[in-house]
Amino acid sequence: MRRRSNGSINWRRAQHAPAILCAVIAWLLHAPSARAEPDPAAKARLVLETHCARCHQTGRLENPPAKGGLGNLLDLERLLERDDLIVPSDPDASRLYQIMLARHRPLSVFFGPLPGPTPIEVGAVREWIAGLAPRGSECAGKPAVSAADMTRDITAWRKAFETDSSKPLRFVSLANLNNLCRSDATLAAFRDAVAALVNRLTLRNVTALDTVGDANVLLAFRPSDVGLTAEAWDLRAGPGDHIPGVVAAEELAARALAATATPTEVASVGPIAQAMAAPAPNLIDGLDPVDALAREYTRTVSLQRAAVELMLDEHSLSERLVNLHDHEQELALRLAGTGLPRAEWELLKSKLSDRSSARAMSLKTTAAEPSSLDLALWTNAFAYKTGELLTVYARPSADCHLTVIAVEADGVATVLFPNDAILDNRVLAQTVVQIPPAGAPFQLRLDKPGRHGVVAICNAMARRPQGIGHDFERQRFTVLGDWRTFLLQTTEREAEYQKTQDDLRRFRTGAGPAETLDEQLPQGTEPEARAGLSVEVK
Repeated sequence: MRRRSNGSINWRRAQHAPAILCAVIAWLLHAPSARAEPDPAAKARLVLETHCARCHQTGRLENPPAKGGLGNLLDLERLLERDDLIVPSDPDASRLYQIMLARHRPLSVFFGPLPGPTPIEVGAVREWIAGLAPRGSECAGKPAVSAADMTRDITAWRKAFETDSSKPLRFVSLANLNNLCRSDATLAAFRDAVAALVNRLTLRNVTALDTVGDANVLLAFRPSDVGLTAEAWDLRAGPGDHIPGVVAAEELAARALAATATPTEVASVGPIAQAMAAPAPNLIDGLDPVDALAREYTRTVSLQRAAVELMLDEHSLSERLVNLHDHEQELALRLAGTGLPRAEWELLKSKLSDRSSARAMSLKTTAAEPSSLDLALWTNAFAYKTGELLTVYARPSADCHLTVIAVEADGVATVLFPNDAILDNRVLAQTVVQIPPAGAPFQLRLDKPGRHGVVAICNAMARRPQGIGHDFERQRFTVLGDWRTFLLQTTEREAEYQKTQDDLRRFRTGAGPAETLDEQLPQGTEPEARAGLSVEVK
């Protein structure tokens, strides 16, 4: 509609204007907007699809099988089941995000046909994880299965299907995985994996096992039906945790695979070794089904998994952990922080459940071999109140250069280690670094309520992470500013720091432009470990 030269209005057009306007508004409300931003999950999935799917997504693998035991990267719902990879609402503690920040090798991912993910793309993964709701102790719509539930179901099943109490029965349990909120599809796949595992262990063609109870987490069989005595089965399966004759499916798989871990051991097993080497009938997320089940057991044990295995809620477990002392207290604090390797958790579990440690020691072979560089991180308490003092501990598995960063509740990040009192950040393997150390001229006081973070980075060669430049002549601790902004600007900050250092060298020595500083190497060229945790201050 426009004005005529005589100042009158074209009313014929004006009469149609309301209808046209309503039609336009309706179209805008119902038509997809070209400017609509994709949700955080969609943006994160696009980044993972672009840069990671060729090694970690079944159906797109360049060189099967899936690398690192991860073959369902693009199924974000199932990816969230991996508590060793994703800590909802806490990206700095999530290994998936840590790996992306460390410029995970193979280097072809970053220097091949496609460049590696940009800081903005890595930031998209961070924002997705940060927006996830924290894991609860219960699964939505899926009640937990207790030892009492399983005992009741076993009694009812025996009464209905095996009234002769002299005939031994044995059971394989998926209760732990159910209580860890594994999806129904995942549990169904693992039920098939248990049948495959029994086939391999007994050399019998078992197509399916009897399912016990409405929860479908117990699988029953008669050892005699698979050619074994009850005693022979128990030697293979172990004693179980809570109910005699009931063994966790993931532990059973880990024991079976540990028994054939090396060529020498495989040869000593004979026909079972041959069965274990047979092709898997189907793959679960790109992995042999039994191997996928065993990895549920051998991965790092989180506080949530530890509580599930003891059939406790996390609050009750935390109360027990507080009462431990000496070495067990360190294990307890590490469990609450970044988790424990399986072997160490079994030792701690034996203390918490009043069991002999002999079983825990015998299961050391089932734990995944540690990487060449791993980093343990923990603090001095399970919970904090405003005004209390914080102590941070870090221990690398191999020699490396350690950097520890505190991220306050308002997002401001400060490097705690190294500092003007401790300039050398080279740490030897298995050495515990305490921050602040005994007798230090500073303290770490938690004077603000909220969730505070601690991030640790240890690089085998580079003395400092990219973008962090120290100037201890001017400040005791290096302040990085807003942590999220820093992560997006590390490349620019590194270039600025290199230029500043080069200018200083020329000013002090009169020399020409210097080579790239030897204290900083290109990302992804050397082993690097990262760890992160959060502490809630009330």
